[in-house]
Amino acid sequence: MDKLLIVMDPAHKHQKALARGIDLARATGAHLEIVAFTHEHLGVLPSDPKVQQRAKDTLIELRQRWLEQMLALADCSDLQLTAHTVWEKNIHRWIIEHCHPNRFRAVIKTGSRSETWLYTPTDWHLIRECPVPVMLVAEQKWNHAHPVLAAVDLSSTKPVKKALNTKIIEQASALAKAFKTEIHLVHALHISEVLADLEIINVVEHEQKRREALEPAITHLCNTWNLSRNQIHMAVGPAHKVIPSVASKIKADMVVIGTSGKTGLRARVIGNTAEKVLTHLRTDLLAIKPGDAGQ
Repeated sequence: MDKLLIVMDPAHKHQKALARGIDLARATGAHLEIVAFTHEHLGVLPSDPKVQQRAKDTLIELRQRWLEQMLALADCSDLQLTAHTVWEKNIHRWIIEHCHPNRFRAVIKTGSRSETWLYTPTDWHLIRECPVPVMLVAEQKWNHAHPVLAAVDLSSTKPVKKALNTKIIEQASALAKAFKTEIHLVHALHISEVLADLEIINVVEHEQKRREALEPAITHLCNTWNLSRNQIHMAVGPAHKVIPSVASKIKADMVVIGTSGKTGLRARVIGNTAEKVLTHLRTDLLAIKPGDAGQ
């Protein structure tokens, strides 16, 4: 990772994203750009532009002082970094416009874990629209977290899915190496609950057939990435339930996952697996879209 963008969040007591970014920078030699945001509605002030500009400058200065205090507490003077404050209400829009694939390797931000129909947090926008991978850092994590868990789709034969699988494993391997831990892989064996409930299919037999069909792919993964069988996990169920379950079982330090990047009404109705996983996950998540796989 050559350059990382860290998004500060004054709403969180502990700057977990900053700590994670600093650890990554020390492990990989990456340069850090650290940004804090501030914005207030100035309509209540006199319409004099000078008065409004003075208020805006004061608020930016206050947030910049806070940012510098956070950096001083983090003791990161040994790193290459730039830090600045931006006046912006729509944080996700600024980040998306600011991030070009050749400029940043990832955006790092403390994660939000909720969404309603009318309100979409910055995190969801970033997962769907940001042109670079997005790392969402958990405020509270499992104790003694260790492995990096890569969520892959071994059943798809589509070239874009295979390329995304490779990129996910590459990113997970790089993170595992940086943090001196090991990588695990997880694949969800999806079986139709409706067909199972109607007893149209035999779940046990169907699961066994799916596992046997994936055996060549698993052998190839083990040989390619030098993995043992106990580093590959498969379980029956939808991906958004299987992935957090396996992550909890192995106490994953981070989950690396692909996301479709759906936007608009389609995203709200269908949803993205990465977003559903995030609501159940108690560890960090790195979301990579198919477009990121070409980087």
